[in-house]
Amino acid sequence: MSIISRVSIILLLLLTVVLSPASGIAVEKAMSLDEFLDRVEKESAAIDSFSCDFRQVRHLAIFPTPVEFSGRLILVRPDRLRWEFREPLPSVLVLNGKKGLKCSGEGPVREFSLDNDPVMRMVATQLWAWTSGSYRQLGDVFTFELRPGPVLVMTPLNSGAASFIERIRVVFDPVTFQPVEVEISEPGGEDRTVIHFSGYQHNIRPEDNLFSECRPK
Repeated sequence: MSIISRVSIILLLLLTVVLSPASGIAVEKAMSLDEFLDRVEKESAAIDSFSCDFRQVRHLAIFPTPVEFSGRLILVRPDRLRWEFREPLPSVLVLNGKKGLKCSGEGPVREFSLDNDPVMRMVATQLWAWTSGSYRQLGDVFTFELRPGPVLVMTPLNSGAASFIERIRVVFDPVTFQPVEVEISEPGGEDRTVIHFSGYQHNIRPEDNLFSECRPK
């Protein structure tokens, strides 16, 4: 798998958890795709920070049972993020402006700068676009289909993305419009990743050291 493909997978895992509008108003009528995307962007604009728990379940045809991870995401706009896996293998990715940190367990901390790391710069650039709820910015990579639920299904347009992703399915809470489940299916239909989200807290004030330290908490 190429570096770009690996980066794209990272982005897809991240983008699904940063789209977190919270209007608290139930959907009372069927919405068009444009109306839905407008609603997501509008509600996302009211949130300057949030945290949530996630549980990531990896289904692989070669294993008899799924592989499960859990952790927590903290995001503060415009450019601070902490993505932390806590179980079973602790690891952390931190973005703070143009600087970043990566670490795993008791291993060494890797520092990087977006100015001289093109791969992580790509991750950060697309990630911040997604935090604004701007799905349309990926319209040249995916087609979008809105289904009842509401559920947003994203299908790759080009062979590059389609070589490792068959579709992405995002299930939203019908009242809060927060994503509660994301399913990333790979070609062939057997391997997939399902991410569940819960415990959203909006407009929080996390400690500054969460974005300057990498060690798992």
